[in-house]
Amino acid sequence: MELTNERKLKSELQLKKLGIPINENLPLTELDSDVNVRTKEEIIDRIIALTIVSAKGMGASNGEIDEFIEVFKAFDLFTDEEKIFIEKKSPKQREFIQYSWKIECIWVLLWSINIIQELGIPTNTCDVDLVYETVLSSTKEDLIKKTSLRGTNEILDSLDFTYRSHWAVRDAQLNGSQIPSNFNEGVIYERHYTFNWLVNYMEEEWDAVSTDT
Repeated sequence: MELTNERKLKSELQLKKLGIPINENLPLTELDSDVNVRTKEEIIDRIIALTIVSAKGMGASNGEIDEFIEVFKAFDLFTDEEKIFIEKKSPKQREFIQYSWKIECIWVLLWSINIIQELGIPTNTCDVDLVYETVLSSTKEDLIKKTSLRGTNEILDSLDFTYRSHWAVRDAQLNGSQIPSNFNEGVIYERHYTFNWLVNYMEEEWDAVSTDT
């Protein structure tokens, strides 16, 4: 679907059916042909790194984290900020919370390589047990062999819906009103962040991804 206006209208129709306010003046997402989606190996490397940092965020012991890093040979997969968190013996509570949310990023990335079949409406958090079971019971080679990258069109459809959903959430926050349709603001933020990385939005690397609305 090269016509991004069609994608915009499709997202807006979905949002209207859910009772979500829309902003018809939001810009269109990029053309499929203008997007450079990350490679499957880049995505799997990011899944592994995020699985480990989110596990630490959720309370895994330093010993468990060291074991995960060794099994996946993962140390070079972390960003600079992730390395700082991983190496801290006693992170602050806000850091634990921040990195525990990265489980939602993994959900999107697993969807992008066809392990998760449906992202679902962003009202509830993802299936944490399924994420950890899927990743930690596999090797990197397993993940590469058993996965395939979704098409750019499908990825951009979900990005567009997420982007417009994020606007609705931020608009409600700015106006002090209730977030519509029980959308989970944390889930939407992490999805938007992940999709923007996935499509190389503004060529930003993981620690610097923006989520403009």
